[in-house]
Amino acid sequence: MFKKNKRFGWILGLMSIIALVTGIFFTQRSAKSSDMLINDTQAEFWLLSDLHFLSASLHDEGESFQQFSESAAGKEMHYQTESVTAFVDEALVHKPTGIILTGDMTLNGEKTSAEELSTLLAPLQEAGIMVLAIPGNHEIHNGWARAFAKDKEYYADQLSADDFKDIFAEGFEKANSLDKTSLSYSINLNDSYRLFLLDSCIYDSDVNWDDPTTNGELKESTLAWLKTQLEDTKQAGQTPLIFLHHNLYAHNDLLTEGYVLDNADEALALFDAFDVPAAFSGHIHIQDIEEKEQSLTEVVTGSYSTENLGYGVLTLSKDQINYQVQTIDLNTWAVSTEQTDENLLNYTTYQSEVFSKSTDEMVREQLGAVSELSDQQISDICTFIDKLNKALFTGHDQYTAEQIQVIKSSDAYQLLTTYSYFLKQYTDSLLTDKTPDQSVTISIPLSN
Repeated sequence: MFKKNKRFGWILGLMSIIALVTGIFFTQRSAKSSDMLINDTQAEFWLLSDLHFLSASLHDEGESFQQFSESAAGKEMHYQTESVTAFVDEALVHKPTGIILTGDMTLNGEKTSAEELSTLLAPLQEAGIMVLAIPGNHEIHNGWARAFAKDKEYYADQLSADDFKDIFAEGFEKANSLDKTSLSYSINLNDSYRLFLLDSCIYDSDVNWDDPTTNGELKESTLAWLKTQLEDTKQAGQTPLIFLHHNLYAHNDLLTEGYVLDNADEALALFDAFDVPAAFSGHIHIQDIEEKEQSLTEVVTGSYSTENLGYGVLTLSKDQINYQVQTIDLNTWAVSTEQTDENLLNYTTYQSEVFSKSTDEMVREQLGAVSELSDQQISDICTFIDKLNKALFTGHDQYTAEQIQVIKSSDAYQLLTTYSYFLKQYTDSLLTDKTPDQSVTISIPLSN
């Protein structure tokens, strides 16, 4: 009897262990399933990049700020609160799954600017719309962080990496995995997609009084973490999508150094090995889509602070990725909210003039030492390059062979061939884009 009971007890014990292990196994599988943020097979994200937002509390519209804003490379600095509010209002109407901020949300990494921007975006989160963010090269410990008062400028509190995680906390809180050595993280969106929001920026770990580093890279430790996560994504049958600030491809022949990721080849090799179909970036401020055979498609969303208030609408279904450019009509928003400022009521014209003035200053600086050109000729060249520049920044820079011939036959272009090698070279770089930049559709193999 004793032996029988002992054997019976051993069997019961073994069964209990099996049950426990089985329970753990199924609990883990269930937990993994519950890690998915949404159950829907379709999702929509609005991509917002390079806002360069400066809190109104950091300036008084005084002399110092006016001088700064006039040299802000085409960025509109006076109506940022209104343009962000209009974006939020539009999103609250259409209710996308989430908003993804691909860096340079603040002007120069002012902590106060980040806090105020987060407050402006808070109604989205209150409405159940996710706000996921990664830093840009202007964000963390930027020595250019300033406040402006009357004719003086002062150092402003800098945004740290920990501040960034606290202020734009939602992505980090919803992440299924965090990179311990950067602000990179991954999001288990649904059964079909896993999103990788990558920190591609180079910054100091403490307060910095120097210029921010423009170029970027993915750390070796981040690439190692990413490889492990991509392996897990593949095993789970999900499609991986990449979001980062810096570019993987050159989107303009002259704008490569400091824009294209320093170790882009290494990153692309990893992405290609795991069949990543698309990456979404910012940084260069132009709206551009670059498609490569047997490699991923890179979509650069233009800056929300320059020529037009553009953003990307990314729609994800089980078998297809679609990206399309949209713009905020601030004129209409100003009327609907009973604004009285004439610049707001005519914002499209106002912002276009801000951008044109920046181009004009760049051209005149290049031609300043050329005495052979008349004022009228210089003005004509400014108008000529301004038109091409606006097309570049808004993604309308695809030209037929006939159109290119007309451009190169123009008086303005011919003057550049004689008097400015740089401006001719720059103009030539604006005529090479063959890929439409307003929308792209990518098919996902059903095996995923």
